[in-house]
Amino acid sequence: MTRKLHAAVLGCGAMLACLFLVGCKPPAQAPVTAPAKVTVAKPVQQSVRSYEVFDGNVSALLSVDLVARVPGYLTKIEFADGAYVKKDQLLFVIEQDQYIQQVNLTKAVFAEAKIEIDRQKALLKDNATSQASVDKANSAYLQAEANFKLAQLNLGYTEVRAPFDGLMGRHLIDIGNYLGSSPQGVKLATIQKINPIYVYFSINERDLLKFTSSVGTADQRKSMINKLPVSVALQGEQGYPHSGVLDFAANLLNTSTGSLQLRAELPNTQVKLLPGLYAKVKADYGDPRDAILIPNATIQTDQQGDYVFVVDEANKAQRRNVKRGQRFSHLIEVTSGLTAGDTIIVNGFINVKPGQVVSAETTTLQPHSR
Repeated sequence: MTRKLHAAVLGCGAMLACLFLVGCKPPAQAPVTAPAKVTVAKPVQQSVRSYEVFDGNVSALLSVDLVARVPGYLTKIEFADGAYVKKDQLLFVIEQDQYIQQVNLTKAVFAEAKIEIDRQKALLKDNATSQASVDKANSAYLQAEANFKLAQLNLGYTEVRAPFDGLMGRHLIDIGNYLGSSPQGVKLATIQKINPIYVYFSINERDLLKFTSSVGTADQRKSMINKLPVSVALQGEQGYPHSGVLDFAANLLNTSTGSLQLRAELPNTQVKLLPGLYAKVKADYGDPRDAILIPNATIQTDQQGDYVFVVDEANKAQRRNVKRGQRFSHLIEVTSGLTAGDTIIVNGFINVKPGQVVSAETTTLQPHSR
């Protein structure tokens, strides 16, 4: 064997030895996966009532056009446009001089007529006058009394006062304008009573039939008028901060819209509800029931339906199919699939798989605030 061949054999042997040693090393172990960190909680058990939500509009309790009932020049406006005024507050004054003088004139005639009727009655007792003269004096007395009262009424009409506490619109006639006489009167402004206030809304035929089938007899439904609680929210408001009661339901459906008009009455002491505003109306109905509520965000959906993750006794996440009920702010009612004793994952469930061990931190869910 030549020296070169010997060196090559030794080199191959060394290489084979190295390969053998490398192949005999123990296999690398897979890294241990830490349990997923999640937040868990028990469902909320709370008494709730069924409800429906409608679109509505705010409307004044009363709306009255203030008119001039006697002719004359407008001399005073005693309110600011858009102001809130009290009942009997002076709003407009029409020129009064001629009406004051008319009162004085008719008062004098009335006083004279009273003296004459008294004189005629005294003379009749002494047979110094005839019954015809007494009757004529009595007629003159009654006419003078009527003219005097009419003159007082006309003088009173020169002052236009608020018929109730309410919100004024803008004045429609400026000071100095002559208000002519007309059967309808001259419109001066509009006043609206807004405390309490109405909210009108409608229920469609489908929801109406659903409601009537779930609430007893017709008499029981009629008894809800002025008792059924109603809550209202304006645009941008959280929840339904304005509370009232249903006070009116129409006695027939509107055939053109297929809906029944309803109305709620609400206190409005802070004047936050103004006529014409759009409102969301929530009407509660039915008997209270005990419900299981969970955060709406915890419910996931796939082709099999709605589900949540619960944690079992071995700290493993398990899928639980559920059925949704009505929503109550951030919570939603679960009608089947959960019990009050279940522990649901409320945070961290996105990366959790069924059967996966989890590291759970417990929290407490806040109940639905009505």
